[in-house]
Amino acid sequence: MKKKRKLRTGTILLVLIALTAAVLFLLNRPMIVIEMNGEAETAAEAGQEYTDAGAKAWYTGKIFRFIRSEIECKTDSQVDTSKTGDYSVTYTAEKNNVKGEAVRKVTVKDTIAPVITLVSDPEHYTRYNHPYEEEGYKAEDAFEGDLSAQVTAEEADGKVTYRVSDSSGNTAETVREIVYDDREPPVITLEGGSEVVAFNGSAWEDKFTAADDCDGDVTAKVTVEGSVDTSKNGSYTLTYRVSDEHGNSTELTRTVFVKNKGESSSAADKGHIVYLTFDDGPGGHTDRLLDILAKYDVKVTFFVTGAFPGSAHCIKRAYEEGHTVAVHTYTHDYSKVYASPEAYWNDFNKVNDIIEKQTGHRSTLFRFPGGSSNTVSKKYCKGVVTAVAQQAEAKGYKYFDWNVSSGDAGGTKETDVVYQNVISGIQSNAKRGRASVVLQHDVKGYSVDAVARIIQWGLQNGYTFMPLSENSPTAHHNIAN
Repeated sequence: MKKKRKLRTGTILLVLIALTAAVLFLLNRPMIVIEMNGEAETAAEAGQEYTDAGAKAWYTGKIFRFIRSEIECKTDSQVDTSKTGDYSVTYTAEKNNVKGEAVRKVTVKDTIAPVITLVSDPEHYTRYNHPYEEEGYKAEDAFEGDLSAQVTAEEADGKVTYRVSDSSGNTAETVREIVYDDREPPVITLEGGSEVVAFNGSAWEDKFTAADDCDGDVTAKVTVEGSVDTSKNGSYTLTYRVSDEHGNSTELTRTVFVKNKGESSSAADKGHIVYLTFDDGPGGHTDRLLDILAKYDVKVTFFVTGAFPGSAHCIKRAYEEGHTVAVHTYTHDYSKVYASPEAYWNDFNKVNDIIEKQTGHRSTLFRFPGGSSNTVSKKYCKGVVTAVAQQAEAKGYKYFDWNVSSGDAGGTKETDVVYQNVISGIQSNAKRGRASVVLQHDVKGYSVDAVARIIQWGLQNGYTFMPLSENSPTAHHNIAN
């Protein structure tokens, strides 16, 4: 009996276990589980490459998920970072006709602000009492590209603030400190010019004005050194000086000839004016020449070249000491200078660039290499001097030759001969009532050695030494080409 009961009980247990297993088997249906790496919702930067975190797919059952095997997971990404917005990445897997799917949401956003880059010229400055003159800027956005046209600039309290925003509201701002400076000296205007005539016994009124690019009218600040005695015939030199608020100074001289009414104003007066001019420098003797001129307070004219870069500082010194600095030639190579009118002006501009660098100003006065009457230029371009002379007038330039030659360019290497050539030429012009424009070369030491004696002789004999200006006699030669 007991054996039968145990057998019956065992059978029932086996049946129950089998039934349970069958039920579980039926309930543990196969399924695919897709697990995404990272968050189900994420963001991507606009304009940059999007790299998806990926996902894994598992083939398992609904109940016994610990029993699983990895299967292939396919990815379909719709993300386009060239446009902002919401996108999806879909992951799918399939096995034994069982399919699985998961979706990741990707939001493409523009979160990077534009970058403003300022153009800065180390030589640029803004004049006091003047608005800032823009040097330039550029705004670049990593997503939208060039936004320079949308930049706003606001000037206040010595600064310029630049701002720009992209379409997503990202804003960039940068500030420029304005560099203020005053590098231009005042300009003195002498009514009547640098050479005027006053009549003996009559009152003469000295009229002039002065203006500064920053300070405006500075006429009241002008000081005048010298005086004119209209009771005594002769020549009188007046020196005008003025400085602006920032220390830039200007000096001009005027010669007043006192004469009797009815007396020719072109003979005795102009015949006693001497313009010493020096070509081909600055060079090794120019500083010494400037020392001599400073000793006698005589102003001259330098027609400069670019031949000796180590002496370029003399250009600045000459200008600051009141001498006229004008253009001669950059190379003095006739084959290059006179190759064509274009070549001439290229050479001319190179010299003027040097002058501007040293003085802050470009010159409108010049002298042809070899003078306007040179014939050597015919070897390189027919009619080049004539063409340049005509173009110079149209450009507002004035050229000068000479009517007294020192002979230092090949005629002599003797200081005494240079001295005598200059004195004789000045005396010859004086007899004709003609001002003297003297040609010397400050690169010739023996010529510089004669200058002190020339000045001493001139001052002792009533001559006035002056630098050339736009109103001075040009002493033009006859153009030969």
